[in-house]
Amino acid sequence: MEPSKDKSSKAIEINDPMDVTTGDGINGPADFETAIGATGYGRFNYILLLVAMPCCMTTVFETTTMSYVLPSAECDLNLTLADKGMLNAITYTGMITSAFLWGFLSDMYGRKRLLVVGFLLDSTFNVLCALSQNMVTIMVFKFMGGFVICGPFAVLMAYLSEFHSLQHRSRVMIVLGVFYSAANMLLPALAWLIIPQSWNLVIGNGALEIHSWQIFLAVSCLPGVLSGISVIFLPESPKFLMSKGENERALAIFRRLHAINTGGRQEYPIKELVDELRLGSDGGTSSGKQASTMATTMKEEPNAGAAGGLGAGFRQLGIMFRKPHLKNAALAYGIQFGILLGLNTFRLWVPQLFTIIEEFEHERHVGPSDGPLATGQATLCEMLAYKVNKTVQMQQQWVERDVSRALHGPDPVAVEPFDDVLKCTATTEGRVYLYSLIIGCVGIGAYAVTTVMINSIGNRNILTYGLLLAGCSGTALYWARSSLVTLVLSSCYITVCSIASTALVGSVVAMFPTSMRTMVVSLTMMFGRTGSIIGNLVFPYLMALGCLPPFVMIGAIVIDSGHYLVAQCLVALGAIDDNQE
Repeated sequence: MEPSKDKSSKAIEINDPMDVTTGDGINGPADFETAIGATGYGRFNYILLLVAMPCCMTTVFETTTMSYVLPSAECDLNLTLADKGMLNAITYTGMITSAFLWGFLSDMYGRKRLLVVGFLLDSTFNVLCALSQNMVTIMVFKFMGGFVICGPFAVLMAYLSEFHSLQHRSRVMIVLGVFYSAANMLLPALAWLIIPQSWNLVIGNGALEIHSWQIFLAVSCLPGVLSGISVIFLPESPKFLMSKGENERALAIFRRLHAINTGGRQEYPIKELVDELRLGSDGGTSSGKQASTMATTMKEEPNAGAAGGLGAGFRQLGIMFRKPHLKNAALAYGIQFGILLGLNTFRLWVPQLFTIIEEFEHERHVGPSDGPLATGQATLCEMLAYKVNKTVQMQQQWVERDVSRALHGPDPVAVEPFDDVLKCTATTEGRVYLYSLIIGCVGIGAYAVTTVMINSIGNRNILTYGLLLAGCSGTALYWARSSLVTLVLSSCYITVCSIASTALVGSVVAMFPTSMRTMVVSLTMMFGRTGSIIGNLVFPYLMALGCLPPFVMIGAIVIDSGHYLVAQCLVALGAIDDNQE
């Protein structure tokens, strides 16, 4: 009987164990999609998603913790706005440095091993960062943390997708988005609990001072430790094993998954898997040939030294830069660059922006009746201008103080004229973290809705219309006149951009063969992180130029770099939805 052309029926067939029947009967060789579909969806998948939760938290914590630390560490580290931009960007610098390395190492040596090593190393660098006493040391360890966490981030996407059938794959990517939003909600709650506390520990006669924001950095490494330990107990990706020709190990894992999902009540129906290496040489399908060609390239010496691994990595990269993959890869890179330039620039500056609002209202003595959500107050532009002018004045006074001390010595009389201006008070109001907490809650709700409707909406529509909505919200911040309006527009911008970015990564996973998957995801995120670095470095300088430029950047860049690319390339990116149906 000919299978129905209906999309939902097609999805169900993928998970139907009886689809393995061929001319050879149920014992005929099954490809990966048939094999993973036959394992069903049950307890193992829930356990896998449970383990993925701290993994997602680790990646979010690594890139976001500094944004909550900067307002309270401003006085301890004597930070300028430009310094804050560099501290926000340094983690992404480490990420793009290692994007290629982690990509081909994962595709050569497996997903599980690199997940374990990556998460545990990242936690170590976070602890060292928490003990740092100056900006330079913090930047060094945040760079190393970014260098390490880039691997687990890209590997996690591929690893999870390879334990789910095509029917569930798009939804799983959106579930990850829910976890990321949960992490973005948990992080400000953790900051709200720890940073406002007056905890100051002095160790070794002042050689080591630990403030509350450093304790916050240390606590934020716990999800990484939990992730590294949890992944130890998970199996290797069966799709990776099949691409390496290790079908016996892959089949054993499929049987184990089936037993966990069904409670061992029935026998796994598949007895043999297709040999992806032989399939390519015997004239299999084009997609099979692409996967097996790469697998053959990497098969011969899986435990070879670094030189052999590097050579295989460059061969893998060469395949990606040839038809039919080059055009789709270039489009994904360009779209992600635009999305993350806007998203991660604004997201990491949100705590600082709300701190500026709180500081302005406090120092200008806004009355209780004119609370943080009052309307008709100064515009966000006026508040930003106030903060920029104050920071510039403070930096000038610090320079004058240092010159005065160099010329006259530490004379209290010579220093006294600067005492009032030099006084720096960190803003640690709980409302600053409450706003970020609300944004995280909005993200969870939006991801939950998207998870249910992803098959109806489609990734293409999320990218096209979502980016247009986000760009308009970002630009509209220029006219915001209250914390409430700023909060609403910020929530819309961050949530929609985040969903669009997750949808794009999920599409990339579906568009490329297994042997290239982690590499392409890594490079996609590398281009996105390059945008994040550029945005965070440029944003404080745009603030100094005036109010309009920073908001034009975060709004227009999403519309122009993201929506324009999607609108112009819908035909080329048609494979996004086609591969996920």
